[in-house]
Amino acid sequence: MSSAGILRYGAPRMARYAFDDPMAVSSSGGSWSKLFYFLLAAAGVGFAGYVYLVPYQKMEHAVGGNQSAIADERKAAEAAIAQRDKLQADVERYRAAAADKSASDSKHKTTIDTLATTLRPGLEALGATIVAEPGALGVSFPAAKMIDANGIDVSDGGTAAIKILAESAKRESSRIRIRARSSAAAPPKELRSLFHTAGEMNAVRAARVMSSLEHAGVAPARITIVGDVAEKGQARAARGKKAVAVAGADRVELEIEPE
Repeated sequence: MSSAGILRYGAPRMARYAFDDPMAVSSSGGSWSKLFYFLLAAAGVGFAGYVYLVPYQKMEHAVGGNQSAIADERKAAEAAIAQRDKLQADVERYRAAAADKSASDSKHKTTIDTLATTLRPGLEALGATIVAEPGALGVSFPAAKMIDANGIDVSDGGTAAIKILAESAKRESSRIRIRARSSAAAPPKELRSLFHTAGEMNAVRAARVMSSLEHAGVAPARITIVGDVAEKGQARAARGKKAVAVAGADRVELEIEPE
């Protein structure tokens, strides 16, 4: 057999053997198998991812909502605590202010009572009436005890009373208010040439008392003239009575207010 015939015979046989090669068949089947397992693994991973990620996202969303709600509740709680602390501070401040006022009022009352005790012996002997009021000490003199016979100036007895009063007022750094009172009747005959009304007469009397207090050492800034007071009821009552009844309405009042 020639070499050409051998070649013609061998080529088809070799080609058949190539397709029938066990290694070739094994290699092809392994590739498909690998592809199948890869796809199966990918599907498993995808399914696992779906099973894991969807609940995780829902849970994460729920946790985020809960955290937001917790943050809002915390802010509300902090605001409530701040408001409570502010109210407690206000209550403490008001309580302290009330305690200070109570202590101040108590001290003020004690000072007024002390002034009354100190002034009563000397001033009552000079005709004064002393009354301890809630905010001040009231000292009232009949005009005949405080005002001179001329109806205007401070008398000697009035001057002595003012000196006693001024010393106590200076010691307690007190303010003094002067109020001259009288009936609404016309001034006495001897004063009608000087005053047209009782109000004018009272204003001059209060000014003379103020001047006496200043001479006794009380600072002018601590003295106030409240104004004259004409008591109309006394004037009506005096129409059918003697002039002595009208004179009884004339008086000078001083209010001593300690600091």
